[in-house]
Amino acid sequence: MDNFIFEKYQDLLRDGNIDAELYDKYQVKRGLRNNNGTGVLVGLTKVAEVSGYYVDDNGVRQPKRGNLYYRGIDIREVSELAGDDYGYENTTFLLLFGHYPNKSEQKEFRKLISSQYDLPEGFLENIILKNPSKSLMNHITRSILSLYSFDDDPDNIDPYELVKKGIKIMSAMPAIVAYSLQAKTHYLDHDSLHIHFPKPEYSFAENILYLARNDGKFTELEAKTLDACLTVHADHGGGNNSAFVGTVVATTATDIYSMISASMASLKGPKHGGANQAVLDQMETVIAEIGLDATDDEIREAVRMILNKKLGDKSGLIYGIGHAIYTLSDPRCEVLKKEACKLANAKDETKKKFDFYSKFERIAIEVFKTDKGRDVCANVDFYSGLVYEMLNIPRDLFIPIFAAARLIGWVSHDIETILYSSKIVRPATKYVGNKKED
Repeated sequence: MDNFIFEKYQDLLRDGNIDAELYDKYQVKRGLRNNNGTGVLVGLTKVAEVSGYYVDDNGVRQPKRGNLYYRGIDIREVSELAGDDYGYENTTFLLLFGHYPNKSEQKEFRKLISSQYDLPEGFLENIILKNPSKSLMNHITRSILSLYSFDDDPDNIDPYELVKKGIKIMSAMPAIVAYSLQAKTHYLDHDSLHIHFPKPEYSFAENILYLARNDGKFTELEAKTLDACLTVHADHGGGNNSAFVGTVVATTATDIYSMISASMASLKGPKHGGANQAVLDQMETVIAEIGLDATDDEIREAVRMILNKKLGDKSGLIYGIGHAIYTLSDPRCEVLKKEACKLANAKDETKKKFDFYSKFERIAIEVFKTDKGRDVCANVDFYSGLVYEMLNIPRDLFIPIFAAARLIGWVSHDIETILYSSKIVRPATKYVGNKKED
């Protein structure tokens, strides 16, 4: 059987090749990108805006300071609005309802979320613990799909119902994420099983740390840092891959559980949600090669070795440096760098590593400018993995935490799609294969 499939696969490779020149010939937008690298406009939104370049009169992309707006408010400001309190819940309110909540709204909304932290009766035992998976993202996605069976009216896609369902699913995410980790750790990694139950007095971020950690202990600084991560990951416009996938699926008028699961599948991909792990792997390689006390010249040489495919995974990519939209700065990276600095300064053993990351960021940007003539910046993944590492969060949880944060963004775009865009997404492809003449 294997030989048969292999032979037929080789036939496919030989006969099914599509010449790259055909994309230009038929003006096909690969990856829904224009030839100048800008994205093809496929929708309208008031939820979030991403801005990192402008197009001049000649149609050429030009660099600019990056901005991310949630309902018209810059992410830098959003991250500061909570003050000394936790801000992620307020951010989800902003994305869903279009304005930042006042004190009364904050109290009522948090009460609503905390009242729905607990999973349905029997869900933990029958859905999560009985079916552990090597991939937490697949496990979590399956759990979200299973919530469909616990909904009395799961196919109702009235926008008001979607708001209520979206908040309920979001509220369950700390438990689903943490219990999926515990199931894997116990049944596949053969470690002890630790189950805590959500605390209604805890914030979303606090509950993630409490439920995921065996001893349930965390510091206020750790929880506030994770809260900042959740806030900057809550949305990134309607054009990112997982949000667009959700939009495509939503236009079929399917249920919210299927829509979220489709977006989850997209986010799982290493080109989307897993980039911060690639940053950690790369930086570990660099540090092993030149050490934390490396000079600027040694770091500069390491950067060039990566670009020349002589160091790291030999891909020629510097993970965490550069972005499809942001050119001079990624505002999310700016926020997380500040949080990483706070966390590093609180732990002596991590201060040196943070300083190395900061120096590497500066030098990598300089090398891109001098060697390639390109303006690039560090993106959110450059520091998010480091922050999670300093929080002692296992790598298995990196993408699930990203997903837990982003879920409400997907829901917000889903609601907007149902309200204002009734057409099913159906682009076209050009057939370039052989034809039998009539």
